[in-house]
Amino acid sequence: MLEKTETLTVPVASIQSRLSCKVRRGQERQGQWTMQKSQGTFSIFADRVVLRFFVCAYAALLVLMALSGHQEGSDDVMRWVVVQDLLQGQGWFDSHQYRLGPEGGTLMHWSRLIDAPIALLYGTFGLVLPPDMALQVTAFVWPSLLAGLTLWAFAVTGSVLGAREGAVSALAVGVLALEHSRKFDYFSFDHHNAQILLFVTALMLFALRRDKPYAGWLLGACLALSVSIGTESILQIALVAVFFTIDWIVNGEPTRRRTMAFGIGLVLTLVLTSLATTGHEAFLFPSCDALTLSVALPASVAAAGLCIAAWIGSGWSLWGRIGACVAIGVVTLACAYGFAPHCLSNPIEALPQDMRDYWLSQVAEAQKINVILQLHRGEALALIAMSILCMAAALIFAVRSPFRLEYALFLALIVTGLVVFLYQSRMMTFLGVSLVAVQAQILRVLYSSYASRRRALSGFAMVAFILCISPKTGASIDEQLGRFAGPSLAASAKPARQSQQNSGASCKTPEAYAALRDLPAGRFLVDFDFAANVLRHTDHSVLAGNYHRNQAGILAQIELFRSDADQIGSRLTELDVDYVMLCTSAPRAEFWSWASQGRGLQSRLIASEIPAYLRRIQAAEGAAFQIFQVTGAG
Repeated sequence: MLEKTETLTVPVASIQSRLSCKVRRGQERQGQWTMQKSQGTFSIFADRVVLRFFVCAYAALLVLMALSGHQEGSDDVMRWVVVQDLLQGQGWFDSHQYRLGPEGGTLMHWSRLIDAPIALLYGTFGLVLPPDMALQVTAFVWPSLLAGLTLWAFAVTGSVLGAREGAVSALAVGVLALEHSRKFDYFSFDHHNAQILLFVTALMLFALRRDKPYAGWLLGACLALSVSIGTESILQIALVAVFFTIDWIVNGEPTRRRTMAFGIGLVLTLVLTSLATTGHEAFLFPSCDALTLSVALPASVAAAGLCIAAWIGSGWSLWGRIGACVAIGVVTLACAYGFAPHCLSNPIEALPQDMRDYWLSQVAEAQKINVILQLHRGEALALIAMSILCMAAALIFAVRSPFRLEYALFLALIVTGLVVFLYQSRMMTFLGVSLVAVQAQILRVLYSSYASRRRALSGFAMVAFILCISPKTGASIDEQLGRFAGPSLAASAKPARQSQQNSGASCKTPEAYAALRDLPAGRFLVDFDFAANVLRHTDHSVLAGNYHRNQAGILAQIELFRSDADQIGSRLTELDVDYVMLCTSAPRAEFWSWASQGRGLQSRLIASEIPAYLRRIQAAEGAAFQIFQVTGAG
């Protein structure tokens, strides 16, 4: 009997043990989701581990930014020119750049919402520092401040989706994403970094909308501020608004207050920013690249319509709410067609053909994927591959996690960003930022798997994923494969890339413009890439620069560079051009030689054939520029 009892007892104990193991394994597999479900009790501000990791991540980002060797872009320099003009007394509502373009200048589309804080920082530092030092400090502090706020928004979104592990993962991924974007480096005065911050903050507020009463109206204000600053990210902003609307359609009455707050916040912010930053002339200008009536009216109609629908229709049936949103969409489209039909078409198609062929084709951020694959094949392919991986992961998360709508939004953003990136490379930055939330949760899952099982394979997968987050890894792999497959090809390709990146760098230093300060004030004909530097370092004006609203100047300069050099003397006089400048390294000489069939002004000057209507102005030996004065018609 004792034996029988023992034989019965062993299987029962074994069954209990196996059941216990299965329960533990099931808990481990579901740990990632239970952590998410308990996120409501997690406070990122109370978690010292996350706060310490944020400080470390932010410090690491600042070091990377300081070591980046950032070259000031044309938009960064022009922003500083605009701020200087504001500090020197140009009217707050006066958006003209009077030294850019033919007579009358150019009406710019940049927002005072960026000019004001930069001017405030510079003025504050200028109270205790010399002007040059105040500029250097401002050029570091401004992008650093935006980078820190963006990194924190990444962390909060990660904490909502995955508590502490999600926040830490988001910080790690965020540092790599912001460093790769190069939009937060020293002297990054362009408005793209502010738009990235607002976009990331909008995603954070969307994730917080269930638990934070203030998230709705702050989200509306955030989207309106982004549109007020610029419309480059308007597709992403519109998607966030659409998914907020879907949230109301699906959930109805419980979302009534936050949906109304969202609409009120968006409309009120658009009205306030319009009144505070946009003059009458600029607001009525028929353009879609800034806060004008063409942008503000359709956006306000849509937001106000959603607010009214949420107020009176939150208790309606699902189909009733769908019908209300369809009606709002129809009214918004009708408003857009009536007041801004030009905003519903491809903005590039509205440019004159010569601008597209001879100017836009040379702007790096406007290139299509075929050009990017030629110049940055490894980096582009790595970004595309990571986008596809994140799309698959977002779809899986949307099915298996309680944050279905959030991951559906991330999926839509990635798909949209990838499609636009294939058409125009400028979307690379917003695509990279759109990946961060999903990348962080992939990293969190990989870490949880490794921490629970301690398998080498899981650890290897986690490390490999971290290495692949930055597209620079793809560039490195491509370079190494090129060396392995064809050493001679790789050796020739690398100097070509380096020369392309460094060409004309000497013509962007402050010293290159020292000789211009002694010349009587006049208008310069200079390559588009150096126009902003002339405005920054001198009191002279320029005929044209890399700014699409400068159409008259760009078209005139294209005409001059394409024409026979012997035939343009009278045209230079007609355009009030006083000086011609040629960068000694002539970065675009080959392009303009092709465009003018070898007879253009740049080709002639490079060959030291000076037309009769020009007189060389002697410059120091080794000067970055050759300078010529227009003496009369030729």
